[in-house]
Amino acid sequence: MYIEAVLKCNVDNAPYRVYINNELITERFYTILDHTTISNTLHVQLKNAENYNIEIENLSENTVILESFTVKENKNALA
Repeated sequence: MYIEAVLKCNVDNAPYRVYINNELITERFYTILDHTTISNTLHVQLKNAENYNIEIENLSENTVILESFTVKENKNALA
């Protein structure tokens, strides 16, 4: 399955981790490239599961949130 997760934060360089089904997927810094960019998107391919629980662990006082996520069987179906 292909998962696309849209993350948001109002602060540049906020560190965070993404877990899917209690497994650490990535640890990174939220990036604002310019004054109009206020979201990051994670694309990942995972083994099929009945459901996907996505959790964000913030590693500073700045909060990164999961705005939405989409699960598709076909990578090309993600917008």
